Amino acid sequence: MKKVVVIALVVVSLVLAGLGIAHYLGYFNQDEMEAIEPRTHPDLQNTNEDSPSDIVVEQPISAPLPEYYFVARSFENVLTQPDFASTPDGVAYYGEKLKVLEREGEWIRIAPIYQLEEGADEISQWVNTQHLVTKEVNLSGERWLNVLTDYIEGSDDFMLYQEKFFDASTKLVKQKRCRLSDFEELSGWVKSINHRDSVYFTYCGGIESENKVYLNVATGELF
Repeated sequence: MKKVVVIALVVVSLVLAGLGIAHYLGYFNQDEMEAIEPRTHPDLQNTNEDSPSDIVVEQPISAPLPEYYFVARSFENVLTQPDFASTPDGVAYYGEKLKVLEREGEWIRIAPIYQLEEGADEISQWVNTQHLVTKEVNLSGERWLNVLTDYIEGSDDFMLYQEKFFDASTKLVKQKRCRLSDFEELSGWVKSINHRDSVYFTYCGGIESENKVYLNVATGELF
């Protein structure tokens, strides 16, 4: 009888011990998991505002196309169509400013559209922009003198008065009284037979008497 009681006590003790351990471990693990559970910072949470589909990528702004160009070579051919094979219609000279009225590829239209006769093809004046520049060309320095020399080196007594001829010609071009094509007509300045020995003339804007411009090389005066 005593042996049975002892065995019963041992069994009861083991059962109670097991329940205690299970109870302790269960609550301990629960508390520990709650204590170490990672917390997400509100600023790092993924929201609809931060979703990739809502991100706007700014596109680069294209630079505006120039409204004006300047001739940077001795001259540029002007054509009736935006095509090198079209009919020539004049020349744009070094330093001249060209206003863009229309674009077609590398070509710019610099004059109104017109027809030579009713029913004919529309034409205008077109210049290729390949050798044009967008900054104003200075009518000074070695480059300008080299260009100007091509137009006035045929002047009478050029070697004696070339500096006077350079200064006077540059002044007339800057004042837009003359174009380089005007000097091309006479290859520069011609000695006057109706004035003193120091007077030379050229034509600007035509070849009539009213288009004559005189230069006194002794004083530099234009009249």
